[in-house]
Amino acid sequence: MVRKGSAAGSAGAKIAMGSLGTACVHAGEEKHGKAGSLTTDIAQTAVFALPNVARLRDIVTGKSSEYYYTRNANPTTAAAEEKISVLEGGHGCVVTSSGTSALLAAVLAVCEQGDEIVSMLDVYGGTIKLFEVVLSKLGIKTTFVPYTEMSRLESFCSKKTKLIFLETPTNPTLRCVDLAAAARVGHKFGATVVADNTFATPILQRPLELGCDVVLHSATKYLGGHSDLTAGAVVSRDEALVAKMRDMSVTTGGVLDPGASYLLLRGLKTLEVRVEKAAKNARCIAQYLRGHKKIARVIYPGFEENEGHEIAKKQMSDFGMMVSVEMKGGGKAAERFINSLRLWYLATSLGGVESTVSYPVLASHFNCSKERLKVLDVSPATVRLSVGIESCGDLIGDVEQALGQ
Repeated sequence: MVRKGSAAGSAGAKIAMGSLGTACVHAGEEKHGKAGSLTTDIAQTAVFALPNVARLRDIVTGKSSEYYYTRNANPTTAAAEEKISVLEGGHGCVVTSSGTSALLAAVLAVCEQGDEIVSMLDVYGGTIKLFEVVLSKLGIKTTFVPYTEMSRLESFCSKKTKLIFLETPTNPTLRCVDLAAAARVGHKFGATVVADNTFATPILQRPLELGCDVVLHSATKYLGGHSDLTAGAVVSRDEALVAKMRDMSVTTGGVLDPGASYLLLRGLKTLEVRVEKAAKNARCIAQYLRGHKKIARVIYPGFEENEGHEIAKKQMSDFGMMVSVEMKGGGKAAERFINSLRLWYLATSLGGVESTVSYPVLASHFNCSKERLKVLDVSPATVRLSVGIESCGDLIGDVEQALGQ
């Protein structure tokens, strides 16, 4: 059931923005001709008072779209949903308490016992755990496809395949996958194609325009952008699918608090300028590291030698804000480098205004076997850099002194 102000079915209906930067600021929060707060108010309430039983009857029977319970819908959250929906070119969005809860809502909206998921193997570790540990208990099987086998995606699908899950660029090797080609394969089997767009954001990549059915975000990262909230989002052009995902989110309880929704709105307003600055910084840092005597390999989609470079060039407007490196000297050198950084923060997340460094074998890939790490091309020498919006010269200077240690 869609409540008043919800983004489902409304993207583009009220606001036809000429650019993503304008939509970042105004979509879902347009105030022209209105008196009141310039920012969207926080509806910090669990329930909404109703005037009479007749109004309650209208709400529960679907005749009214008024708010009545924040777990079902909240005006602050609805504004964030509309903004994200407009940015991704969708017809509705569901904001959730985390990226994992967003993925769960999408899967449960599509799959049931006996169905199968085909997923890339090169995806976030929490995604793999959700597929392997949780969904398997519900009778939903997942087949994982290594990146090197993605050209044979069709051979992994069957009539039981109901969902195909993609992530591009991947974490931490920044491999890029042809979303349009994968979407064509999925639709051949009648499957719903879901793309995790967390690393690229809608500023650099728009999976719905490439044929995907659902776009997923860990909004904890770039959409929020300030390392102060945990949230997720799923977007689609299929209004019926959005309604199903919303119902699953409400039923499983993975909804977002209005205060966090306000922080998400705040972060989204500067998404374009943050992404552009961080992407520019990442490009400079990748160029600096390329050929450095203490770096065995620089992993960056903007380099021709990077896996999926031509795909990234085709479907992204820039090459992103992430850079990974393989250190000469293995794990000891990697740990020494991380411990020597003074400006970059050691943190397991990414996408904030501040630059962070992550050590995948002790974070996102901690539970992976040696065999799986080899397939994923991750080793103790792998270090992931999430480039922020600081001065590029300062960031490079810190990297330089840390490498000198």
